[in-house]
Amino acid sequence: MRLFIEAVLEPSSLDEAWSAGQRMGSMPGFPASAVRWVKREAMHLTLRFLGEVDDDRRGELTASLARLDGAGRFDLRMVEVGTFGGRRPRVVWIGFARDDGFEALQRQRRRLDDALVSAGFDSEQAALRPHLTVGRVRRRATRQDLAAIHSAVNAAFPLDITTSVEQLALVQSTLLKDGPRYRRLALAEL
Repeated sequence: MRLFIEAVLEPSSLDEAWSAGQRMGSMPGFPASAVRWVKREAMHLTLRFLGEVDDDRRGELTASLARLDGAGRFDLRMVEVGTFGGRRPRVVWIGFARDDGFEALQRQRRRLDDALVSAGFDSEQAALRPHLTVGRVRRRATRQDLAAIHSAVNAAFPLDITTSVEQLALVQSTLLKDGPRYRRLALAEL
């Protein structure tokens, strides 16, 4: 099964983030058809992507996640809009302030990685770049579309959305034609 671990954000903050993406998509001159917007129920903050994992290892993952119980709740602030992909953006995202909450998220990621390595999983080599994906740029986007996306992101209104992180979740991801479906399999209460 395809799995990841998410930092669970407050539903109201995800609503605000989703609305910010929708506002950007409705800006004059924005090539809305060039972006596939993420459904609100699909928005999440991935702490660690695990990929395909044998079902018989689910217990090890649940135990690793449980090692973070009581690790400490923290707040995050969504403050910026950006893209991944350079001159040919692939993803439109909302990012987080690099403050105490950001550092707490990084610490949780390191603790999670240590717990997973102890259970026999590979260590995560890539740095955590926390973000919420709000849209994916379609492959058929023209140069003009890409330029308009860059302009909209650069002109994006400042965000200040605060959310509390009180749980981490082991999530199963099933890829379907109309988008991914997520199901939480286990929770750690911070």
